[in-house]
Amino acid sequence: MIASYKGLLSLRKVIISLCFLFLCTACLKQPANDMTKPITISPETRITQYLQELTGDDFSGRQAGSAGESQAGWYLASFMQKSGLLPSGEKGTYFQSFPLKRYEPVLVDRRMTFRLGSKTGETMSENILGLLPGLSDEIIVVSAHYDHLGVIENRLYPGANDNASGVAAIMELISAMQKEKPPYSVLFAFWGAEEMGLLGSGYFCDNPLIPLQKIKCVLNLDSIGNILPDKKILGWKANKVEPDSPVIETISREGWVIEWENNDRHSSDHASFAKKEIAAYTLLSPRWLENNHTPQDNIKTINTGQLAELVLAIKKALLT
Repeated sequence: MIASYKGLLSLRKVIISLCFLFLCTACLKQPANDMTKPITISPETRITQYLQELTGDDFSGRQAGSAGESQAGWYLASFMQKSGLLPSGEKGTYFQSFPLKRYEPVLVDRRMTFRLGSKTGETMSENILGLLPGLSDEIIVVSAHYDHLGVIENRLYPGANDNASGVAAIMELISAMQKEKPPYSVLFAFWGAEEMGLLGSGYFCDNPLIPLQKIKCVLNLDSIGNILPDKKILGWKANKVEPDSPVIETISREGWVIEWENNDRHSSDHASFAKKEIAAYTLLSPRWLENNHTPQDNIKTINTGQLAELVLAIKKALLT
């Protein structure tokens, strides 16, 4: 018997709530190798560890709606909980669940992508949300999508640059800021199902768990991992939004040269917020299309040293 969508959604929410209680209980006794405790290893090493986890076989390429994406979501929620972020999802959890129709992979211009499939039925994906309270209840959203393409024709698409790099950078940023009190509250968000059409961020904007009017700006990281030492990065923004956010200005003052591009063919999760007339920006590597949506997008392509430097600039921007 096939359960109804509402039944699946209710069951999913019950499981999420029970697992969140388990996370809270488990956190009473932290393991000795807790990755959020002060340790002597370098930011680059931590970023590499996050990348290895996110691109490993256990997460199976993190295709939206798959068991691999779900496991990656639990990994990120557990990290947020251990880092002391306040759960900002549904019913006191870190999760915001949303329905996902059936999609199938298709090769377009030598890049694998998704289109709406012919099979009927729905599955689920989740956004992972955690809040760092600041001196103000106004909010800056810092985000990255954590899904990728999965396993297609028995080939793993690791998605190291797209977008384990953005996720790993934000994980390092969370670790660097967990003892800080920024001037604005920071909502850290990992979006699901971006590869299927910005579905996670779009669902959040249509079903917000915080007042959208409190959001000052959105800084989204996508495919940022193969940046070069020249500190040049690519910027996407809404056409009506000028790159004058204090966050963007501080990153530029730290020596990062942002080249703003209007791209009609590609977009990222900033666009969901732009539709709500919220100032939103995506930062990418100028080389983001190299190995994009291929099995060759692996951690060998990531420049962890430059990524760690960018994290420091973003941290300063959030604390200014």
